Amino acid sequence: MISMRKRGAVYGVIGLMLCVAVYLNWSYFQSPSELTVAAQSDGDTDESVETSEHVYGEVTSVNADAKTEKTADEEKTSSKRAESTETEGFFADARLKKQAARDEALSLLKDTLSSGDASESAKEEATQKISTIASNSVKETKIENLIVGKGFSDAVVMMEEGSVTASVAGSNGALTETDVAKIADIIVGETGADLTTIRINDANGG
Repeated sequence: MISMRKRGAVYGVIGLMLCVAVYLNWSYFQSPSELTVAAQSDGDTDESVETSEHVYGEVTSVNADAKTEKTADEEKTSSKRAESTETEGFFADARLKKQAARDEALSLLKDTLSSGDASESAKEEATQKISTIASNSVKETKIENLIVGKGFSDAVVMMEEGSVTASVAGSNGALTETDVAKIADIIVGETGADLTTIRINDANGG
């Protein structure tokens, strides 16, 4: 009798443990409907991630375009600086050559004036040429300033016997026909030279 009671108690404990196990199993694992909701929630999260990646991709594309535009602007700026430096070098070299030619001419004329073998007529001619060179230098400087005053970047003018040469850099690229006409008018006004004796060079290579 006692043995049967013990067995009944054991069975009762086992049954209780089974009930607890079933309850715990139900608590830890959701119902099919809850699982469906969870799956939908997970799906929404994935879509959100994909949308985020898509937007990020667009932003990245815009940034890439901005970088490309920036690079293009930098290249243009660098190119303009290079052209400006090259033009400045051209005018610096032209002025040096002009001054060297003038200095050599003046040196020869002064030698004539100081020479005991030179005739009086030769000395008078040398004196006249020295005066002409000085006068031309003043006119050249004035013409250059007037040209720059018209909006051109720079100019070098060289007056020689029977001709006037002007090398000019436009502020916006190659010289136009209108630019050439303006420069020629300035030269004629200051020197009285005939248009056929005037030569205008485009320092920008146009």
